[in-house]
Amino acid sequence: MYLLGAHLPDDKLVRIALTAFYGIGYSQASKLCSRLSLHKHAKVENLTDAQINLLSAYLSSPGSIPARPANPTTPDVNFILSDSGSTSSSASPSAGPGASSGSEGSSASDAKLPPSQRHNPADDPLRSIVLEADLRRVHVANITHHRTVGSYKGRRHAQGFPVRGQRTQTNARTAKKLNRIERRGFSTSTFAQSTSSTSSSSRSPGPVTALIGSMARPRFAQLRNADAPR
Repeated sequence: MYLLGAHLPDDKLVRIALTAFYGIGYSQASKLCSRLSLHKHAKVENLTDAQINLLSAYLSSPGSIPARPANPTTPDVNFILSDSGSTSSSASPSAGPGASSGSEGSSASDAKLPPSQRHNPADDPLRSIVLEADLRRVHVANITHHRTVGSYKGRRHAQGFPVRGQRTQTNARTAKKLNRIERRGFSTSTFAQSTSSTSSSSRSPGPVTALIGSMARPRFAQLRNADAPR
């Protein structure tokens, strides 16, 4: 089955097949199946059309998914907020009606809620997930930033070496293979300056080269005149 351009094998478990998406690991796949009420032993071939549509809608735009309502296994959030609000009002009766208690109360309420019930999608790891081309674009932007500012990571990326302090005399084959991808158009400031100075010095001939050229031009002209047909 193909879902959003990724091939999910029919004979695999859903929580294993979801790792075909770039940006979803085994842990996130298990949490996603739990969020969508998919059994951990369910296979791709056993999914119904409704479950496939739900999974496709969730992965295509996770940020647009609304927060889940409270279920019977979690405490009533309104009761918690009313209880805490009455306690705070009784503790500080001098607070005026114009105090900024609404935003603080909402942030406190979101902190007490589980991630799936929080109103802001950025507070929920599954509703703020980034996949496939968007995630690759973020990675390229981060590498470009490090190379532009000339940081240590940027220089290591430009040279094709590991960027987290690993040894390079041995055991750097993976980094040399992966960190050299898409190197055209990327350079650190130090590397760009050294390259420009080297190219400019190579364009301007030295005094010895200029002397040899001035001595060789008349000789080449004589040979050319002698070989010319009369």
